[in-house]
Amino acid sequence: MDCNGINFKNNETNTMSLKDTRILVTGATGFIGSRLAQKLHDSGADVTILARKKQNNLPFKIILNDLTNSNLHFEQKFEVVCHLASVTPLEKNKKIIQSVNYDGVKNLFFAVSGIKLFVYISGLAVFDPKYDHLVETTPKKYDTEFIKTRIKAQEFLEENCKKSGINFSVAYLGDVVYGDGGFFKSMIIDRMQKGTFRIPGNGKYVKNFIHVEDVVGALIAIIQKAETDSYILTDSKPAPFIEFLNYISNDLGVKKPKIVPAALAKLVLGSDAIKLLTRSASASNHKISQIYDFKFPSYQEGISKLLPKL
Repeated sequence: MDCNGINFKNNETNTMSLKDTRILVTGATGFIGSRLAQKLHDSGADVTILARKKQNNLPFKIILNDLTNSNLHFEQKFEVVCHLASVTPLEKNKKIIQSVNYDGVKNLFFAVSGIKLFVYISGLAVFDPKYDHLVETTPKKYDTEFIKTRIKAQEFLEENCKKSGINFSVAYLGDVVYGDGGFFKSMIIDRMQKGTFRIPGNGKYVKNFIHVEDVVGALIAIIQKAETDSYILTDSKPAPFIEFLNYISNDLGVKKPKIVPAALAKLVLGSDAIKLLTRSASASNHKISQIYDFKFPSYQEGISKLLPKL
C-alpha cells in the first residue's frame, strides 16, 4: 500500500511515478471521475479536468469545453489522458449517444498531443452476451446503439494510439459501481428506503459489483503501469442482482424490493436499457488483481462498511 491508501501489489516495482505527471481527466465532475481526480491530485499528479460548466472550490486546473465540440483543442500538454465521460445506457437519443460516446472520443484524441498513455473506461456490456463467463479476451459484440458506439470508440483508439506510439489501456467496469453517491445512491438506496424501487424481470441474472474506492484504486494502478493492456474491474463475488438487493434491504431494515415484468420496465426505461440491465454474466478480476489489492473483495464487505455512512 502506498502513502495515499492505494493497495498496490508489493511486487509491483515497474510503475510510473504520479508526482508532477500531467493528467487530463474527463468526466471528472461525475461519481467516479471526481474521486479519481482528487486521488490523483492527492498523489502529487498535476491534474486538469474537462468540464462543461464552471466548477468552484476544486484543487485542479479546469478547462471549460465540451467533447462534442469538433474544434476541441488544448493549449496545455498532457502525459496521460483518463477518459471517463460518457452518456449512460438510459439515454434514448441515438444522436446524443453517437455525438458523446463516439464523436466525442475522436474529438478528444485529436485535441491532445504528445501523450504517453490513454486510459479508456468502458463496461462489461461490450462483451458478446452469449458468453456467461467474461475475461479480457472474450469477444465483443453489440446489440444496442450504446454498446455499438462504445466498441467503435475503443477500436478507433486502439488503431490510432498504435499508429501514434501511444500506450492504450482499457478498463471494463463491473455492472454496478456502488458507493456514497451516483446512480447507486439515487436510483437504488434512496428508492429502496422510499419503497419505490422495482427489480426489472426476475432479478436472478448475475451481475458484477465493485466499490467506487476500488475502481479509483485500480485505475490508478493501471495509470502507473502505463502499458498497453486491458483489465476487468470488478470484485471477486459475482451474484444474482436480487441477492445483492436483498442484502441491502436487510442491512437497511426496509422491505425487499418488488419485481416488475421486463416488458413493463421497457416502457419506462427503454428496451436497450433493460436489455443491458438484465444481462447475466460473471466476470473474472484475476488480471487486475495482479497489480491491485481490493479493499472490498465482495459486495457484502463493501456494503456493510458503506451503509452506516448513508
